[in-house]
Amino acid sequence: MKPRNDLSDKGQAVEEWLDLRFFRPIGIRIARALYPTGISPDQVTLWSLLIGLVAGHLFVYQDRWIDVIGFVLFIVSDVFDSADGQLARLRGTSTRFGRALDGINDNLRFVNLYLHLMYRLVHGGVWWSAVLLVALAGLAHTYQSAAVDFVRNAFLYLGVGKAGELDLPEDLEARSQGTVLERFGARVYRDYVVRQSQLFPRSVKLMRLLRAGGGGGGDGSVPRSFREEYRERQEVLLPLCSWLGQNIRFLLLGAAAVAGHISAFLWAEAVPMSLLLVVLLLMHEWNATALTDVLEHERNAYARFT
Repeated sequence: MKPRNDLSDKGQAVEEWLDLRFFRPIGIRIARALYPTGISPDQVTLWSLLIGLVAGHLFVYQDRWIDVIGFVLFIVSDVFDSADGQLARLRGTSTRFGRALDGINDNLRFVNLYLHLMYRLVHGGVWWSAVLLVALAGLAHTYQSAAVDFVRNAFLYLGVGKAGELDLPEDLEARSQGTVLERFGARVYRDYVVRQSQLFPRSVKLMRLLRAGGGGGGDGSVPRSFREEYRERQEVLLPLCSWLGQNIRFLLLGAAAVAGHISAFLWAEAVPMSLLLVVLLLMHEWNATALTDVLEHERNAYARFT
């Protein structure tokens, strides 16, 4: 069986510049090399995790060059993080468990980094201010990542017509079968999806309306005219997602490491990136409200003529 090259990326509409020109090209080469082997995408995810944990540990040392090595290892970790998803898409084996494991990988890498940064800052200053700063940055990171992922996958699903990786809470079973790791992954993923639905209640309402046949035809399909309007309204927010994405986070971390002011990375996440998140949420939800009104108007008009 030949690899499915057409599925090696998520969709260029939502890909970042650095992903398209660096992480994806290297990741796809690794994925193609691993394609004929028995190595699974989940194993590649674990490689990414192990390298990322080592990278985070190196930031505990107050040495600029050790920090730079940690930054480089984070880049290597992210290359493998790109390769695992591409390998799954090439094989046509993408699963919710794989997406959950990928999300757990990202969370553990950064939780590990934040804990090491906390240890470093506690031993270099006032302990309570270090704990508070790391906690704020970590909380901001959690919501920023969830929001960016939702906006991009919603755009693929509603604006492009690509299946993407978008789930709503009702799509997931309350209790999952399988191994302990699979059940844990399912629980983490469900909590993640619930968090997204809380961040974007009006967007979720719009999707549920479409699923219920709100497009007028009663079959849950998305009309072409609606897709076009959705793209026109929401695609302007995709560049904003790039400023809240993981690539920016890594660049900020690298810049802080080179400058020798690692706390600047945490302040950037906690303050300016959080303000950008508020703007993203407000604009996306405002657009979702307008689109819902359009959809309900079309549904009422369709009902009058049937």
